[in-house]
Amino acid sequence: MERWPKLLHGPVELSGCVVQGQADQDLVVLAATLTAGKRTVGVEVVVNGREVDVIELHPVPEDALAVLRNGFEVVEAPLTPEEFRSQVEAALNVKADSVAWIRERIPDLLKVGRDPRPDLPERVAQLRRWLGLPGYEPLPRTPSADALPLVLPPPAPVTGLRLAVALCEPDDAIWRRLEVRSDVTLAGLHRILAAAFDRDEREYHRFETAYGGFSVDAQSCEGDRFDDEVTLGQVVTSPGHRLVYEAESWRHWIRIERLVAVPEAPGCLGGERAAPPAECEDERSYEMLLDALRDPYDDDNEELIEELGAGFDPEWFDREVVNERLARLS
Repeated sequence: MERWPKLLHGPVELSGCVVQGQADQDLVVLAATLTAGKRTVGVEVVVNGREVDVIELHPVPEDALAVLRNGFEVVEAPLTPEEFRSQVEAALNVKADSVAWIRERIPDLLKVGRDPRPDLPERVAQLRRWLGLPGYEPLPRTPSADALPLVLPPPAPVTGLRLAVALCEPDDAIWRRLEVRSDVTLAGLHRILAAAFDRDEREYHRFETAYGGFSVDAQSCEGDRFDDEVTLGQVVTSPGHRLVYEAESWRHWIRIERLVAVPEAPGCLGGERAAPPAECEDERSYEMLLDALRDPYDDDNEELIEELGAGFDPEWFDREVVNERLARLS
């Protein structure tokens, strides 16, 4: 492709702005169409670990979105031109902060090896001019910035979602199959999951999604947003999509199995085994309890059972009891 300065002349219009990302990845692609006069190109800004990593122009604007679409499951959301400029500027500043910090603290690191993208500073400067962004002003701080959150899509028409939910850690599967409304907030989903697994809904919890983290206390986790401000249907849209749910130290994966009719109330269709009791704070203590239950009459085991899970039956599951708990939520 010809040199960048010759590509576009005159005022540049911005359109077709999109953000793409992958679940459980730090890679985000910001793409848009730039038009000046009769010339149109696509710009692709790859953000890796919160800072700009690659800037490319494409003669065919649609090619700017082809990178993550090619063989990867991605989430994608439209951006306004203002949102696109804001997110690009944030990523450019994080990159500049990082380079400035390295230059000040460990300058020899910049001399090691060959820069794989020696023209990136020139491209950054040109992109700032095209987007009308101010020049970078160094700040006296260690480089830091909030991760670029994907812009949430607006709520879609309400549907029913069948969920498969399972604990990640124990070898023996502990799972529930649930049906919920897509317009339930993640805070509401937490209450449903707490009832399904017989946990205290006051426990700390957090959701990891393709759109970032959501928690009850977003201020305590950098980059998180509040879980009562987003619905389940905004972060998962079709069968196969997943998210991660943390309750205290226990991680669960949640997978959308299928779209169903909108249920009148959340319901449990099936499951296996009881969730670890609240006294078991991690997998190690839970495994200790299971070992003790295999020989409950040993003196040491009897004391451990009393401490970690008196009356606990790891094989217990009763769908009717779970549904009674769920019914009490409404």
